[in-house]
Amino acid sequence: MSAAYFLSKKKHQVIVFEKENVLGGLTACFKEEGWQWPLERFYHHFFSSDKEVLTVIKELDLEGNLNFKKPKTSVLVDDQIYPFDTIQSIFTFPKLTFFDKIRLGLVSTCMKLNPFWKPLEKITAYDFIITYMGKNNFNLIWKPLLEGKFGESASQIPASWFWTRIKKRSSSLGYLDGGLQTLLSALAEKIEENGGKIFLNHQVDKIKKINDKFEITTNQEKYPQGLDKVIAALSPQTVGKIAPSLIETKDIQSLKSLGTVALVAELKERFLTDGTYWLNINDSTFPFVAVVEHTNFINKKYYGGSVILYVGGYYPTSHQLFKQTDQEILESFIPYLAKINPSYDFKKQLKDFWVFKEQYAQPIPALNYSKSLPKTKTSTAGFYWGSLHHVYPQDRGINYGILLGKKIADEIKK
Repeated sequence: MSAAYFLSKKKHQVIVFEKENVLGGLTACFKEEGWQWPLERFYHHFFSSDKEVLTVIKELDLEGNLNFKKPKTSVLVDDQIYPFDTIQSIFTFPKLTFFDKIRLGLVSTCMKLNPFWKPLEKITAYDFIITYMGKNNFNLIWKPLLEGKFGESASQIPASWFWTRIKKRSSSLGYLDGGLQTLLSALAEKIEENGGKIFLNHQVDKIKKINDKFEITTNQEKYPQGLDKVIAALSPQTVGKIAPSLIETKDIQSLKSLGTVALVAELKERFLTDGTYWLNINDSTFPFVAVVEHTNFINKKYYGGSVILYVGGYYPTSHQLFKQTDQEILESFIPYLAKINPSYDFKKQLKDFWVFKEQYAQPIPALNYSKSLPKTKTSTAGFYWGSLHHVYPQDRGINYGILLGKKIADEIKK
C-alpha cells in the first residue's frame, strides 16, 4: 500500500492486488454492529518516534485525527501485576534489588543513545542482558518475554533485535480516530485519486516474466497486459511458491519466522481493573505473551460501550493453535486469564469474541543476520520483494512497513 502510494504520487500507473476482502494485511480492521469505529484484528499503535508514519499521516491531512497518550504498561510476575513503565514504578518494583534497577536504567539509557547496532548482532540478547543488566533482570524481566515470543529460538536472538526494542519505543502511544482503517482508507483513496487501481479478493497465484514484461495470474483471472515492474509484498514461503523462477532460492531458504494468533474479546466489564493497557506476561508457561485492554487506552464508547481485550502471541506455524477452532482457543486461554484476574468470570462477562490467525507475522533473526538478508531488488530485473524480514534491524511495525514501501518506490524511480 505504501509503495503504491509513493509511486502513484509520481504519476506511475499502479495496480494493487489484495487477496482479502479488506486492505491492510496485518493491519486490517473489522467493524461490528453498534460500533462507531472499526477495530484492528491485531493490536496496533504508533510511537512518537515513528517518523515515517507520522509524515504520511501529515501528507494525508490526518494530523487532526491523531492523538497521543501515555497508557499504563505493566508486567505479570509470579501471578501478580506490577506497573513497569515509569522510573518511579520500576524503582518500587519489589522483585529487583536497588542495584538491579540501577543497571536496568543505565543500560536502557545507553541503548537509547547508541546509534550503532551492527556490533550487537554478533552476540545473543541472552549474553548481552546477563552481562550488562545482570542475572536477576534477565531471569525476571527479559528471559520470559524472549521465550514467550520466540520459543525455542529465544536463546539465539541477537542483541541487535533487543537494541531496537529499547531504542525505538516511546512511552507516548498514538492512535487515529477511527483506528488504522482511517489510514488505510486515506491511502486507498489517494492511490485511486492518482489513477491507481485496487483489486480486492484477488489472490495472486503466479507471477511470470515473459520477455521484458510481467504476467500476473490471480484466483479471478489472468492479467497479461504486460506490467513493467512488480513488487511482491509477501512472506518468503509465498514468494517462493508463486514466483519460483524470479527469485533465488538461497534468498529465502534461511529465513525463519513465526505466525501469530490473537483472540479479541468483547466484554461487559473491565478485565485489567488497575487501568493497565499493555500487560507483558513474564511467565513463559502461559500460552500467550501479551494481554492488551484496548479500552484502557481508547474510550469504550467507540465500541458500543464494550470493553475490548486482546490476548495473543507468536507461534511456529506447526503449533496446535493454528489447528484449533476459535472456541478451543478461547477455552485454552481462559484458565490462564483466571490467573491474571481470579475474581473475573470471563465467560459470564463475554459478549462476543473473534480469533485471527496469520502464518507470517514475526521474523526470527539469527546472529549476524544482516549478512543473510535478501535484497529488495531481486536478481530478476523489474521484480522487487518486500517483507517483514527486510526491515531488520528494526522489528515488525507499521512505521517500518511504510519505510520499506518508500525505499522500494525510490529504487523503482531511479
